[in-house]
Amino acid sequence: MNVLVRCLLALILLSFLRAGEAAAQEGYHGVGHEMWHGQFYTHLLRPDTKTSCCNLADCRPTQGRQVGDHYEVMVDGTWLPVPPDKIVKESAPDGGYHVCAPETPKGFLYCVILPPEG
Repeated sequence: MNVLVRCLLALILLSFLRAGEAAAQEGYHGVGHEMWHGQFYTHLLRPDTKTSCCNLADCRPTQGRQVGDHYEVMVDGTWLPVPPDKIVKESAPDGGYHVCAPETPKGFLYCVILPPEG
């Protein structure tokens, strides 16, 4: 395979990865779930009910922030406040924010995983 073709394939792959990262950054339902399902999401338990956080598509990577005395996470493109009883006391393998939330009702959270404090 010549160098030009390899470069083109690499650019195409990179563009697909970036598109996936952008959707994951917005916390859209189902985006990025498969990557983490088997190794991380399947064993997460809701702090409030001790039942599973995960329903085959509900958990996904997202972005988050601390605002005053609470955290917020991006869910389906919208910032939502995180109730303390939804925070799982475990860090994700990638050290990032993750959220488990149903597609409906909008605004409901099962679990939130925060980055490690440091």
